[in-house]
Amino acid sequence: MNAAQDWEDVSLFTPYLNDQALMYDFAECLAVQTFLRMTSLPFNVRQRPNVDFISPDGVIPLLKINKTLITGFNAIVDFVHKKGVTLTSHLSETQVADMRANISMIEHLLTTVEMYVLWKHDETYEKVTKPRFGSVFHWPLSSVLPFLKRRKILEELADKDWDSKTMDEVGEQADKVFRALSAQLGTQKYLTGELPTEADALLFGHLYTLITVRLPLTNITNILKKYTNLIEFTKRVEQQYFKQ
Repeated sequence: MNAAQDWEDVSLFTPYLNDQALMYDFAECLAVQTFLRMTSLPFNVRQRPNVDFISPDGVIPLLKINKTLITGFNAIVDFVHKKGVTLTSHLSETQVADMRANISMIEHLLTTVEMYVLWKHDETYEKVTKPRFGSVFHWPLSSVLPFLKRRKILEELADKDWDSKTMDEVGEQADKVFRALSAQLGTQKYLTGELPTEADALLFGHLYTLITVRLPLTNITNILKKYTNLIEFTKRVEQQYFKQ
């Protein structure tokens, strides 16, 4: 891809990351930023209170390049790939399949854990989720909209048979993800070796968020901290792509 011709004035639209974004949205926004930094493609982050309304399908973050809008981590990765930029050219077909399986596990299982904690756990909802989600609205919307969103999320959790899970069972699901990813990472720099892929970007987004987020409930973060290679991986990616 000729970046000078095809990649100009690119903006990544996110919610207010420090005050508004919920854990899983923050993780996805950070994952996209990490992926783009790994590809060395330039972009500007623009934080807005209404990104989910700007987004054609309500999915965030939102990448805008010229008049094209792309939403969500996977779609943004696919768009960049179609432009000729990839982080997987060094991988075998088996490694690509493993990478995609890792992405699916993070997107579906770990994100569901995060949603459960934020919306199902009452204390977390009252102290974190409700005030953050409602922070950009005036009363009464600041109370009504979180209530409606919670009802919708709880219905989604019920559809996945997660509504009746205990917190210990949710912790076991999180541990399952961390254990599998820790085993694959081993002593390597990244999940598939010495070079990063989009799976590493997504993993970093979620691990960094879980490590740094402040919640009344700490059991998921405590489970993560058992896997020291995942913690070191997170520190390494942060140092390489965000502190240079």
